[in-house]
Amino acid sequence: MANKEVTVALAPGHKVTLKSDAPNIAKLVSEIVNLREQLNPADITVECEHKGFDETSFKEVVIEATNDFLEAIQLDKAAFEAALTTLSKASKQASE
Repeated sequence: MANKEVTVALAPGHKVTLKSDAPNIAKLVSEIVNLREQLNPADITVECEHKGFDETSFKEVVIEATNDFLEAIQLDKAAFEAALTTLSKASKQASE
C-alpha cells in the first residue's frame, strides 16, 4: 500500500509531513511563520508516494500561498513601521 503522507520541504533541514487525504494546513502555516525570514518559496519541494496525489498542483498551491503570506507580512510590517514613524514625529512635535 502506498504511503499517504506528503512531505513538504520548506528549506534545508525543515520538512513538514502531512497526510495526503487530510493535510494539517495549520502545521504547515506554523512552520512557514517560523521560517519566514529565511524562506524562499521557489525552493519548496513536495514529495508523495501515493499515486492519487497531485504533487505538482499541491506544490503550486503551497508556493502561491506562501508568496501571498510573505507579501502580506511585508505589507503589515511596512504599515507598522510607517505608523511608528508617524507616532514618533507626532510625539517629538508635541514635546517641542
